[in-house]
Amino acid sequence: MQRYPRVEINTDKLFQNARVILETCRAEGIDVTAVTKVTCAHPVVVQTLVRAGCSSLGDSRLRNLRSIRKQAPEVELVLLRLPMLSLVDEVVRWADLSLNSDITTLRALDAAAGRAGTTHGAILMVDVGDLREGMWPDEVADICKEVRELPHLKVKGVGTNLACYGGVRPQEENMRALLESREVASGILGHPIDLVSGGNSANWLLVESGDMPDAINHLRIGEALLLGCESVERTCIRGTADDVFTVCAEVIEARVKPSMPIGDLGQDAFGNLPVFEDCGLHRRAIVAVGRQDAVPEGLRPQMKGVKILGASSDHMILDVENADGSVEVGDVLRFTVRGYSSLLAVFTSEYLSKVTV
Repeated sequence: MQRYPRVEINTDKLFQNARVILETCRAEGIDVTAVTKVTCAHPVVVQTLVRAGCSSLGDSRLRNLRSIRKQAPEVELVLLRLPMLSLVDEVVRWADLSLNSDITTLRALDAAAGRAGTTHGAILMVDVGDLREGMWPDEVADICKEVRELPHLKVKGVGTNLACYGGVRPQEENMRALLESREVASGILGHPIDLVSGGNSANWLLVESGDMPDAINHLRIGEALLLGCESVERTCIRGTADDVFTVCAEVIEARVKPSMPIGDLGQDAFGNLPVFEDCGLHRRAIVAVGRQDAVPEGLRPQMKGVKILGASSDHMILDVENADGSVEVGDVLRFTVRGYSSLLAVFTSEYLSKVTV
């Protein structure tokens, strides 16, 4: 008997997405690090991306990088979260490259690489406005003067992050600021810096329009590969599938109830003040999946006429009054994962089994 809830991974569609992204970027002279972190580096996802031609994979967790290394020893591994000082030896062991913004951490990585008898690659992150990680552009020179004295550290590139924390759009102006930092770093370090990592899936509109400055030659892409959309407007990318992942959940209650709660209203379980529309009596269903497993706002019911009303930790409540078919206890309803936050929850939750289709 099949077990629910579960998430189904359509490997054919994921392969298709990866080929479209890789081929489009390569035509523009852009290399791609495929980001696996949102799926917790699930083996099926990793194997499909590698089979599609991804030669560089990135993740924020060392445990995931360790897992990838065992599955695909030939690929380049990039640590996407700034390294912790307490884990520099593991960073050097499992990551070929890491993103960095702090000279203290860079010194510690150099020492760790020395102990390991190797050289560690670094991408210097520059903050051009989104206010997540990165040194300010006017700090690049001073940090590079110190970095050039570190014998076991090799600066392979400069990078930036946009549209994650601050929602700042990648534009020609902030891309130019990154390129200026590359020129400063290269001049001080005394060697060419080949890799200029302009951002993530939020940069896709620049790629597609051909407006990406020519010297931007690297992107770290996850959402576009996995969900088939860019991450500024969330528009679908031509030629990709937006239904790679499907949550399947079993109906555990189905009955007619009022659309308005009965009694004085206060906060819900998550501290919100819910708002309801009085539509009279409607047939409702509950499926055995909740916010501990997925973000309901990022799910799209595959059965026409089904509407997600909300969710508690373990229950998702649906309006099935106008469903295109009967909905009864024991039925399994399917939901396409459309949101990044929902995909993150789906793969982080140990309560959803992961199945390949």
